Amino acid sequence: MAGSRFTCGEGGALGTLNKDIEIRALLAARRAGFSIPSGEVIPGEEPDFRIETETGTLGIELAEVLPPPRNDSFSSPVAEEDLHQSVIEIAEKNYCIAGGQPVKVSAFFWEVERARNKKHDMADGLVEFVRSNCARANPVFMTDRRDKLPHGFSAVSIDSHPGPWWSGECVGNTLEGIYRQLATRIAAKNKLLPTYRANLPNSSIWLLLYSCSGVSRGVEMPHGISEWSFLFEFDRVFFFASLSGSVAEIRRAAFGLKSQCSD
Repeated sequence: MAGSRFTCGEGGALGTLNKDIEIRALLAARRAGFSIPSGEVIPGEEPDFRIETETGTLGIELAEVLPPPRNDSFSSPVAEEDLHQSVIEIAEKNYCIAGGQPVKVSAFFWEVERARNKKHDMADGLVEFVRSNCARANPVFMTDRRDKLPHGFSAVSIDSHPGPWWSGECVGNTLEGIYRQLATRIAAKNKLLPTYRANLPNSSIWLLLYSCSGVSRGVEMPHGISEWSFLFEFDRVFFFASLSGSVAEIRRAAFGLKSQCSD
């Protein structure tokens, strides 16, 4: 559903931004079929929202699910994207300072480990590559031969028409990776459930996991999720995938049994 897609925007104070994202995630999930009782939705903390219904108060806690990083040295693909954008910004700035021929560069990255000075080393390599090959752009020169590219890049395009330099992103979503991400988020929030119940005594508490629609943040609804089960003590748990505009309820695994992911 196009109307249920949303992105995790930027700008504003961190706390205000986070709450704005949570509100938009809740509303988008509702449009996609997340069935919550009618009543006033009141933002808060621990849990993130409460809904005053005719039969009592319902608490809803939210948690974003990110794709797993392509390399374990990063905490998330968002951290990978930050590195890539920094590399492009540094390279473009240094190329212009050095008086390079005005061009537009588009770059895609290979899996790289996080390391000190990595972005500066990669930026230097990109600058040298562009400087050496800009004359071949007629009007575009592109290569994806890794033996011809600077370290850490999977493809680079040089356009003789000047423009901002740009970095492409991709993520490595797999069923196993999505399952691990869901399990990690559920377990982390489950540890906080006693606090939520203390703040809303005698109330049902739900957990809504969600993913945004950006490349580095998006997680598709996995095939077979109806057969997956996880350990949790929330009254109900749901996953909203913004990329597909769909919602699924998560099955509870019996305590004493491990969480299960069916092939």
